[in-house]
Amino acid sequence: MKKVFLLICCLVIGAAPGFTAGEVSTFHAYVDSDVCARLMLGPLTASRMECSKKTYKDGADPVLVRLKDNTVFSVNKEKMVKDHVGNLVAVTGEAKEKAGTIKLQTVMADDASSIPKGDPSRRLLDVTAFKSPASAQTFEKVRHELAMMPYLTDFDFISFTMVDTAIILTGWTVRDTNRDDAFYRAKGVEGVSQVVNNIEILPLGTNDMQIRADARLKLQRTHSTYFWSNGSDIKIVVKNGNIIVLGMVRTQEDADTATIQLNSVSMAFHVFNLLRVVPPTDKKKG
Repeated sequence: MKKVFLLICCLVIGAAPGFTAGEVSTFHAYVDSDVCARLMLGPLTASRMECSKKTYKDGADPVLVRLKDNTVFSVNKEKMVKDHVGNLVAVTGEAKEKAGTIKLQTVMADDASSIPKGDPSRRLLDVTAFKSPASAQTFEKVRHELAMMPYLTDFDFISFTMVDTAIILTGWTVRDTNRDDAFYRAKGVEGVSQVVNNIEILPLGTNDMQIRADARLKLQRTHSTYFWSNGSDIKIVVKNGNIIVLGMVRTQEDADTATIQLNSVSMAFHVFNLLRVVPPTDKKKG
């Protein structure tokens, strides 16, 4: 009788509203690196795949990007996906969307030809779906809302991609409130039908905090023109000892010097230099 009572109790507890078990599902996915997935470089072009493979080889973690909505999932068993980085797979597992994690059961190589036309999973394969001209006004409103966020620092990088009328938020932040703020700002823009929040909250361990401070100090010494009183053109993302530097610089020399400076930061494991070189325009021309 006691055994029956315990079994009933277990079933009742398992069905309680607070129970948060993930849902087992099967879906088409792209195996990306954590670095490129958070940047969300757009559709699966050759350059996107090259980014995935290179940054994974340099030490970034492999993740899954669900094709139908671009949700990023960290995986529990990297060995199941590491040989598929830069390629499509069909996966089955216990997915927890809010946490952005999946407990894998099976992973199989996949091909775009296996995805029927009209299937939502083809959206990441369709270059024309990203930021179409018809959605330019909505795109600009979302961009403005994110630019107005009050608590972003040099250590946060938040961006977005638009697919049809859906917004995919991406990047990293040291404040969990920034993640929520970005979501509600994007969701409140007229014309936005869905918001997928792939912004990752960064760990605030002592080592990472020290790396952030040291990295900024070194770059301020050599790249002072890119920093100002309340921000900078350069963003310094630190995750588990790895440094990801983003933003724009005027010359390739500035980009290369940044790598040299950041490689000298104590306790840092690897530097992912994703700075874009954008030469200043000559206003006298034209």
